[in-house]
Amino acid sequence: QSAGWIVEVEANRHVRLVPISGMAATPPGKALQFWTKPVGAAGPTSLGLVRAGQTIEMPVSRLPGIGEQQLFEITLEPENGSPTGRPTGPILYVGRAVNV
Repeated sequence: QSAGWIVEVEANRHVRLVPISGMAATPPGKALQFWTKPVGAAGPTSLGLVRAGQTIEMPVSRLPGIGEQQLFEITLEPENGSPTGRPTGPILYVGRAVNV
């Protein structure tokens, strides 16, 4: 699968999720949920629901931390998001943080 998003983190300011390729519409009754998991964390943290093709920006304070090799992923979840607080649907996009 091709890259679909870039996650940009500007230290002490904001996190931006930017779509970089065309994406199919989200199926009815489903939603895309954005997650992150720092290295060594017990589990992922939800950063909320996102829409295909939409740029999202949030304060960096929403993250449980930030570091090299931190995991970011987007999963397909029920329309109101994961009912468990953990990813329950398939991972559609996944990547790790790198310094650039």
